[in-house]
Amino acid sequence: MRQKTSSFLTAVALLIVLWLIWRRVYIVVHVSMPWWGFLLFAVGLFLVIDYLLERIFNR
Repeated sequence: MRQKTSSFLTAVALLIVLWLIWRRVYIVVHVSMPWWGFLLFAVGLFLVIDYLLERIFNR
């Protein structure tokens, strides 16, 4: 059960990150940021959201 919950929370966190990036994708076009900087930002945002969801649902 714990493995399924963890996988579900990870999938939700990934979907939230992708949604946030897609909603703000015009920023990537206008802001001069290297591809690796954007990748680091996306991974960091995913980890933060995943951590927050883990803390909220594992109380």
